[in-house]
Order: sequence, then C-alpha cells, then structure tokens
Amino acid sequence: MRNIAVVGVMLLLGTGMLSCKKMLDVPSHRALTEENMWQTKNDARAGLSACYALMRAAMANENAHWVYGDLRGNDFQATKRGDLRAVVESNLNASYSTMDQWRDWRRFYTAIAQCNLTIQKLPQVTTTDYRYSQNEMRLDRAQAIYIRAFLYYYIVRIWGDVPLVTTPADGTIKTITREKWEKVLDFAANEAKSSIDGLPWKYDGKSPEQQGEYRGQGESHHISITITKGMAYTLLAHIYNWKGEYDKSLEWANNVISNQSNTGYGFVSLNDLTRLDGAFRGRIGANIFQIDMNFDHAEISATGQLEDWTLRDPYIPRRESEIYVPKDSVLKIYGEPHEQRPNFFFTKMEETYPIFFKMKQLNSSVKDPVLKMYASCIIVFRYEELYLLRAEAKARLGMKEEAQKDLNQIRTTRSLKGVNTAMDGQELLDAILLERRRELMGEGWYWYDLVHFKKIPQYTRLTQADVDKGVALWPISQDALSNNSNLTQNSFWK
Repeated sequence: MRNIAVVGVMLLLGTGMLSCKKMLDVPSHRALTEENMWQTKNDARAGLSACYALMRAAMANENAHWVYGDLRGNDFQATKRGDLRAVVESNLNASYSTMDQWRDWRRFYTAIAQCNLTIQKLPQVTTTDYRYSQNEMRLDRAQAIYIRAFLYYYIVRIWGDVPLVTTPADGTIKTITREKWEKVLDFAANEAKSSIDGLPWKYDGKSPEQQGEYRGQGESHHISITITKGMAYTLLAHIYNWKGEYDKSLEWANNVISNQSNTGYGFVSLNDLTRLDGAFRGRIGANIFQIDMNFDHAEISATGQLEDWTLRDPYIPRRESEIYVPKDSVLKIYGEPHEQRPNFFFTKMEETYPIFFKMKQLNSSVKDPVLKMYASCIIVFRYEELYLLRAEAKARLGMKEEAQKDLNQIRTTRSLKGVNTAMDGQELLDAILLERRRELMGEGWYWYDLVHFKKIPQYTRLTQADVDKGVALWPISQDALSNNSNLTQNSFWK
C-alpha cells in the first residue's frame, strides 16, 4: 500500500506505540494529539495503512517470522551466529539483543493498538469529511478488524495465553492479565467472521463492498496484500485448526476452495514459486495473503527477509550463510523418487553448507556490490498450504479417501506418486505433515506444525518432558514482566 512506511512511522509516534505501552507496560506521553487526527479521508487512509505497516514491522523485525516458525524445528542449522544457534537449540533465555526482541511482544501489541484505534475512529470520519463514504468506511474498518484477528492468532501460537486488548488506550495506566489462548482465539474467530460482510472477493470494483478503484489503484495492485473475503475464510480455517475444531476448520477451508471462481486462487509451479520475480515477489493467485515488500514503493530492505541469512557468495558478498539445511537432511526429507523440489529450493549441494535458494528476490536495480537489498514478501497463506490444512482436517474427521485426494493434489503437482491407499489414519497424518515440511520449508510453518501434530520429541532434541513443561511456547520478555505485575512467565522458562 502506498506510503505505508511513512504513515506507519507517523502513526507509531502519534498513537500506536504509545497506546501499547500505556496498556501493557509503562506510562508515556503522546507526541501528537488525537484531536488532530481522524478528521479527513486522508486521516482514515493513514490510520488503516499504519495497521498494515505495523503488522509488517512486527513480523519482519530481525526476521521474527522465520525465527518463530522455522528455526526451532531442527531442519535449519546455524553456522556461527550465537543467537541463531541459541534459537535452533531452544535456548530461548540466552542473552542476546536480538533474543530480547524476539521475546518481546510489544511490536505486535503496537499493531493491535493501532487496529483498536482505527476500528473505533473510522466511523467518525464519515461525519467530518463528506468524501469518505459509509461504503469505504465499512471496507476500511473490516480490514482493520481482520488484521487484529490475524495478529491475535499469530501471537497465540508463539506465547500461548496473551493479554486480550480490544479498545484504544484511554490515557490511564493499566496492568493487564493474560487470557487463556482458547478465549483469545474465540475472539479472533468472531472478529474474522464479522469482517467478512465488509470485504470483497477482489478489488476489481465489481462488488457491493468495493466500488470503483480502491485508493486509486486497480485490481492488480491489491492481489494478495489487501484484505479480502478469501483471506478471512482462510484465517478462520487456521484458527479452528489450531483449536482442534476440525469440523469448523474444514467448513471454512471448503468455503475458500469452493469459491475459486471468486478468489482466483490456484496452485503454483515450482518454477513460478522460486524464480526471480515469482511467488516471493508476490501478487499472484497462489498467494492468498502476503506481507508485501515492494521495490516500487521503497519497501525493500537489507534485513527482514530470510535471504539475509540463507544466501552467500556468489549471490551476496558473504563467504558463509548464517543458516543452512545440511545435505543429509535434504536427501532424507526429499528422498522419494522423482522429487523435484531440491532442484528448485537448494543450490551448491556439493559443498559443506548447501544454500537454501527458495527465496532469492535480490533487487537487480540496486548496484551496490556490498549492500544487497531484498524484495521478497512474507507469504502468510498460500493455496497449497490450505489444501494440506484441509487434508489434515479431513483425516482427523475420518474422511480418509477425501484427505488422500487433497494430499495427492499437492503430490501430483510436484511429480510424486499418490500415497498408498492402505495407510491407516496415523500414517496418513504423518504423510500430510511430511508434505507440509517439504512444500513449505522456509515459509514459517514447520515449528507450528510440530507443535500442532505433537511431534516435537520425534523431530527435535527436545523431550516429551520438555513439551509437558511448556517448551513449545516462547518466554515473555523480562521488560514486560517487570513493568506489569499481572503477567506471569511461561512455565518452562521460569
């Protein structure tokens, strides 16, 4: 979204970060008064853009999305960086500045605070600026509601029980307790449902929810990045999957897949997934929801993308990658005949440290031989992942043949034979987990899959006793604990 970085910084100073600190940690003073905001259509646009920008800042900060979702799963190994090795080894109390940031949830609550404010304030703009119609307000507000719901789903998987903040700060200092994660996800599900009626399938100007050009941009600008009905349905499928309510997860996944003519979602070839300017450049039908990093909008960065850790010479001026997947692991994970993905996901396999080459959105227009800039998006949900999610739901509901059909949809697109129809229920679930591991490597899913499928002891160095004590969750930062006496540390990390 245009100017998202600029308005994000402005709103961060004016509302989001300060409100978040008041609600969760420490007292502070506003840099800008609220009465000077929320008067015009441009204010409304800036407020919503800040929700997107702050969500992205939280997920991209120090590569947080991949730290939380991939590094603890034991597929990636660290070379020399002590902080990355600590994460790989689940030594999450280690003393590193980056670890302090990964333990800290305040960036996420900054984004939530901005959503709370935006949801409350948007309706008043229709009374102060006639150019801001009720229709546009409902559309903008639905997006903010979705983003808040998504953020709560996201942080529950990291920290478990979390504070549930649903209204803007009122200027008073509060200490807030953690709510049970099930209650938080129930809230997120209800919010996602409430956003649906205000969202279009596409931003093509042809639906009652979105008329004409949205923010002066045609449909191609909004694909995969601006919130739609399909994204809301997909989020609901994932929320209910995490809760173990597989009948509801299946219902919402079916709503997405049965509406393909409305969504335009589809499978992506390996070539289009991994090529320069492919899926990780973004805005294609396979990406249901992505966090954009667009060169045209000055959103590229030297950090915040996985390439910063996985690439090395000759692609960037570094002799050694920060993380890599060992060759033996690659051969084991992708060991089936006719498996094509290693050829697209890895290079330099003959060397000690193969290069994970799935994401490689180096911007060729930046000519600095030392500083390389990356433009890859964070793919949050894509179509192949949703099919595998639906396959799991069907398998857990005893719909074995239907689950195999969904699983084989992915396998056949990757040149693999269909699974053995004689496999039992647990074997089918294991096959689905393995396919998720292979297809989604490096996309921030594997650790959550190990947690959800209850496979941490089988695939990592952690024991069942560790799991029983709560090792799957991240510790809460010491700053948050010190500034809020109502917070308690996650059990394993006390």
